[in-house]
Amino acid sequence: MIMQSLSNPFVYINPFKSTLYHNLKDSAKLKIPLLKFPGIIGHSTSRVNRLYNDDTYSLNMLRGIYSPNSIEPVLNMSLFDGHGVDGKACSTILATKLHLQLVQDRYPAKETFFQLLYKYSEDIGGIYWNTLYKNREKFYTKFIKSCNTKQEQVLFDSEQQGSRMLFDKFGNLIDKNSLLNEYTRLKFFQSYLQFDIDHCCNLQGGSTASSIYISPFNSQSHEGNDESFIVDTPGLLKLVVTQIGDSRIIICDSHGIAHNLSQPHHPSNKRESQRLGRLLDPPDLDAFGQSRFLNNYANTRSFGDIAAKRHGLSAEPDIYSYLVGNTKHLPYSEVSKLQFGGNECFIMMVTDGVTDLLSDQECVDLVTTTVNLRGMKMATPQFAANEVIEFISTIAAKDADNATCLILRLPNWGNWPAIDRTGAAREVKLFNS
Repeated sequence: MIMQSLSNPFVYINPFKSTLYHNLKDSAKLKIPLLKFPGIIGHSTSRVNRLYNDDTYSLNMLRGIYSPNSIEPVLNMSLFDGHGVDGKACSTILATKLHLQLVQDRYPAKETFFQLLYKYSEDIGGIYWNTLYKNREKFYTKFIKSCNTKQEQVLFDSEQQGSRMLFDKFGNLIDKNSLLNEYTRLKFFQSYLQFDIDHCCNLQGGSTASSIYISPFNSQSHEGNDESFIVDTPGLLKLVVTQIGDSRIIICDSHGIAHNLSQPHHPSNKRESQRLGRLLDPPDLDAFGQSRFLNNYANTRSFGDIAAKRHGLSAEPDIYSYLVGNTKHLPYSEVSKLQFGGNECFIMMVTDGVTDLLSDQECVDLVTTTVNLRGMKMATPQFAANEVIEFISTIAAKDADNATCLILRLPNWGNWPAIDRTGAAREVKLFNS
């Protein structure tokens, strides 16, 4: 079934093509809201001890992301953490419209992108945008056309190690170069910056934005138009991550180990200091000793925040790409080439209201131990997401931030070792609360 819309908050599942129903006739499809899919996707949020909850999130099945004529389904999960006077307004408009900008911008172009940078230099102004527009060719080459593979964190670093090839169990070469291309990187940069100047740059507050885009990596491993890959994934998945701000995206490998998939945009970050030309300047510190940009902002990238936009507080995304998922089509010798070893268990997306109180491994262990104790039938991703937020609400101080948790089940859900690496640390936090 090919959907006419390029964006939809539903997933279309053919239950008779799953492994449970493989002997039955292919005759029906189920339309399932992504927000009501507890066995696959969990989501929970709380204002904790704040008066309002400025966190929002969105779940959508998109098409047309990786090429103009693509009908490949891509699951998009995005997490937005608002702040400031218009923080809720900014995070809400991002949750409702940012994914639409991506599917509408089907023909990004270098010339159009340069016109957008010119608009920033004229309408926003300031040294940062004027310099960026002046050096636009260099910027385009470095971050879009020939992106640094170490920075992008793609599977292979061909410049440093030479070509490394990945073969399936039949000896066929898997095309590693299709993870990200110039079109995709340009689309994310152009869509995000266009959305910011069109919808958010009139706001005094702002919002971070962390997103994942996940799809079948090889068309041979799954039917190209079938959205049920999120339920039954026979092969590898392409995982693209975009990061603006400091919400965390964490993946749990087959051993139950947490891996961070992106880097936060904090004022103390060396790369951000270089981008802003502040490498030699010590970051401003608030009353709690935390770094602040312009003595006010916890992050150096966000949507909105018009007062700081001219100083370089930007919606330029960092883009990362990974291969994850089922390795049954790979020989053992090839599995070691995957970043996290394949057969990963789940992905967590959490705002800083969670990670201010829990480490990445504590977040993962809280999910795995919940499933181990309650059983997989009861402890769905939805149940686990609720447990994470309830735990945060229990240990949070009076000034604790809003907390939001999204969990995406991957093929190896529940098959981690029965080990709780951080149980003692979490018990101390419960006791002290």
